[in-house]
Amino acid sequence: MLSITAQRLIGAWHLQRWELVNADGTRTAPFGSDATGLLLYTRDGWMSANIMAAGRKPLSRANPRTAPATERASAFDGYFGYCGRWRVVPGGVHHEVTIALNPALVGTLQVRRARLTSSTLTLSADEAVTAGMRTHRLVWRRTPRRIGPKRRTRTQRNER
Repeated sequence: MLSITAQRLIGAWHLQRWELVNADGTRTAPFGSDATGLLLYTRDGWMSANIMAAGRKPLSRANPRTAPATERASAFDGYFGYCGRWRVVPGGVHHEVTIALNPALVGTLQVRRARLTSSTLTLSADEAVTAGMRTHRLVWRRTPRRIGPKRRTRTQRNER
């Protein structure tokens, strides 16, 4: 287990799983076991978290504003995202939400407990629900620093 520092969080993280742990111990996956997501922490204190269910149906129209309300609602239900400022606190990280798919999150402070290993970040948060409390547990894996072939600079391309 590594201590949580800003330097260790900076970068991109891919979602491995998002599970809800209910008070009775039952577990569910809000967007299914094959959900995908990306969490970004920048050096200058900004963050972005985006998660979506796999297999989301495309809208029937290119312009989402002209798609039927039922399709738009389904798209909303299969996606979660917000961004804002972030900072490390003892035992975790705080996300100060400035932009969100869900308008109710804008202006909120999202408190996350954090556990970190060399390549895995686990963020947890408790939520009060009718049946008591449940815990959201999101497991993220560090994205490799460089993916794909190295890009050439303009000078290198012109030398060919």
